[in-house]
Amino acid sequence: MQYIVYDLEMTNRLSEIIEIGAIRMKVVNGELMHLDTFQSFVQPKMDKLNTRITNLTGITKKDLISAPSYTEAIESFRAWIGLEDYYLCSWGPEDKWALITDSTFHQTDIEWIINHNDLQFHFSMLHDSDKGFRYGLSRALQTLELTYEGSKHRALDDAINTAKILQKIFSNVVFTINPASYMESKLFEPEKLVYKTKAEEEISPFASLSKLFN
Repeated sequence: MQYIVYDLEMTNRLSEIIEIGAIRMKVVNGELMHLDTFQSFVQPKMDKLNTRITNLTGITKKDLISAPSYTEAIESFRAWIGLEDYYLCSWGPEDKWALITDSTFHQTDIEWIINHNDLQFHFSMLHDSDKGFRYGLSRALQTLELTYEGSKHRALDDAINTAKILQKIFSNVVFTINPASYMESKLFEPEKLVYKTKAEEEISPFASLSKLFN
């Protein structure tokens, strides 16, 4: 079984995916290990890259002008994942939402978006479930006394740091098996946890929705 820990970066207005980063992990000799990585920029079709996103991520128009389309990038990503069974793991629900939304918009298959596990949810339940808060990635790393590596809000770097957290909590996570149809039906269901809103937490397009679930 593979554990595909991935992260996406998106535009601001329409939240089109502009970067995919992922790390492949497997259990080797009883230990969850990093094997290899995937990274691709994605050229947005409807939305433009604005200054805010460039300042946040460091991604520029030059990075995207010759990038593959969403369909091409997803085909490359799926080819990299390969045929072996896998769990898709992300930090929070936004990336699942973005994959299903962009795939639907571009009329590409969503049947591969299966066995999705929200590691932010698992971590928060393990460390703060009585208060009902979600941890941002940086705060979670600090809690585990880990240091962020690379640049924040870049897909591959965020995926690598998420994978570091997974290594720490792996033995306490019960991974979910679910089909794409389940993922689509659960897309807009509220989670049991809400986001912390302290200034130092990472910016999340879902953070402002937390009050609607109370």
